[in-house]
Amino acid sequence: MKRLSRRTVLAAPAATALAAPGTGFSTAPIYEKLGVRTFINAVGTITTLSGTLMAPEVSRAMAEASSNFVPIHELQQKVGARIAELAGAEAAFVTCGASAGLCLASCAVTAGDDRARMSRLPDLTGMKSEMVIQKSHRNMYDHAFRMVGLKLIEVESAGAMRAAIGSRTAAVAFVRSHHTLNSPVPLEETIAIAHQAGVPVILDAAAELPPRENLGRFVRMGADMVAFSGGKNIRGPQSSGILMGRKEWISKAYANSAPNNYFARIAKVGKEEIIGLLTALELYLARDPAAERRNWHAMLDRAAASLKGVPTLHTEYITNNDESHSPRLSVQWDEAKLGVTLEQMVTRLREGSPSIEASDMRFFNPPWKGLGIFPYNLKPGEELIIARRVREVLGAKL
Repeated sequence: MKRLSRRTVLAAPAATALAAPGTGFSTAPIYEKLGVRTFINAVGTITTLSGTLMAPEVSRAMAEASSNFVPIHELQQKVGARIAELAGAEAAFVTCGASAGLCLASCAVTAGDDRARMSRLPDLTGMKSEMVIQKSHRNMYDHAFRMVGLKLIEVESAGAMRAAIGSRTAAVAFVRSHHTLNSPVPLEETIAIAHQAGVPVILDAAAELPPRENLGRFVRMGADMVAFSGGKNIRGPQSSGILMGRKEWISKAYANSAPNNYFARIAKVGKEEIIGLLTALELYLARDPAAERRNWHAMLDRAAASLKGVPTLHTEYITNNDESHSPRLSVQWDEAKLGVTLEQMVTRLREGSPSIEASDMRFFNPPWKGLGIFPYNLKPGEELIIARRVREVLGAKL
């Protein structure tokens, strides 16, 4: 996530002149009926903010899928084959999110497809019980590994990784994200070390699309199992994901998956999500990424232009430190002169009408300055609503 910077007072003329196509913000009747807050999402594909918005084609495909009964195993086999074809992987299937994929991969490298062992999870008696991971890759999501009973062995160098792999090692885990760009042991070397020791590599690539080349890149590099989220930039169902990789390991992971009655039965994925994910993935691969980025830049440029003239305010683009993020704008102002702190701005945007979720970039990793505006979840015209609200909040103190 990244930031922006700039500001203004009443910007009606500028906003009108630069208005993008769109009818503004509206709330779906179902949420109005329930009294649930809806908002403009300038933060990104965050699970607690409900992820992303699906394309109409995805919603229609899911509705169509709901009209018939199908054998789930057959559906997973056919859809998995199509996903594997698109990615250039040996095998794949749909999971109920990237974390479920990592859990299933952990089941595969411990119990495998041995029914007696599968029934005992997370009791790893008689099974390999350790997973090697770089210390910098530890995060709140690695519970997906630990819930299976695995003990994570932290390392900080290639030599330490080689030394840590032993008879109890079930796999080596690698987390690919903007938090781990400067890993002591890069992915290529990790794969080489693990495979030399006869150990598989599990890759957490939940948010690593775009670029779309990553869909097949990691399996081509040799990662044995790769987990992607379906509810981020693929724009599939929020409760969907992909686990792909070598046929041997994917088969074992699927043996542990719902609708089979083993440890990961709780991680059920329905026919609607399976079809929705495949539809979203095909749409994602058909999109023009260069045109998409041009559109994102244009949105942020319009927001920046509509903020011109606000005393002490300026905007700047935050440098992208990896390809999986959209452009992001940072808005900064003199808090003392205008009497509005960054914390107050975030709160007032959230509590205003329409409600807007934007980021305090000081808490981003790596940290930046100012208010962050991320465009990839914005509908046309919402960037101008954000700019108008920022002006209003700051203008009230001018």
